[in-house]
Amino acid sequence: MPRLFPLAPLVLIIVGCTQFPEIDARVPEAERTGPPPALIDVVPLLAQADAARQSQRVTPESAEDLAARAAVLATRPVPNAPATGAARDARLQALTARAEALRAAPVIDPSARDRLDAGVTPPAALQ
Repeated sequence: MPRLFPLAPLVLIIVGCTQFPEIDARVPEAERTGPPPALIDVVPLLAQADAARQSQRVTPESAEDLAARAAVLATRPVPNAPATGAARDARLQALTARAEALRAAPVIDPSARDRLDAGVTPPAALQ
């Protein structure tokens, strides 16, 4: 480290002489010298959003339509719904048996276990 200390001023001089990137060159001339963008009044936009929200409120007629749609949807089977009754019990038993089989099986097969137990023989250069 002490031998590199005299080189520090040289490094600082080289770094100080580098060209700083021109950030302003990335902005087109028309945008730099042109007029500023026009400001938009937010009040009419908020009024439109409020009107749209109020027009989507539920009326008595639309409530009846929604109730009818809900009744139709309630009669349809739900895809990927959890099983109930005997199907659920059978699935639970199958999963329990699978879990027990996985717990009983060895994680590492015997040949891999023998190789791990043998360890690593270091190369001759490291002995």
